Amino acid sequence: MDLFEFFQKQEQQLREAPPERVWQRLEARLEQRRRRRKRRAIRFLQTGAVVVLLLLLLLAAVLVWYFARRDGL
Repeated sequence: MDLFEFFQKQEQQLREAPPERVWQRLEARLEQRRRRRKRRAIRFLQTGAVVVLLLLLLLAAVLVWYFARRDGL
């Protein structure tokens, strides 16, 4: 039996549609994944904002330290 004959015999199974319940479960899983991705994106943005804020505070502290030392305060 070659591959072509195999697919001809199995053609009926390829055309069968899954039950409605299966589609509903699949859609629910996909929706959960979409929600997780949104949460991850928000978490990534929050982390990025915190890192930028910390870098700005560090820069401000270094500048204050530098100018205070230069001016002899």
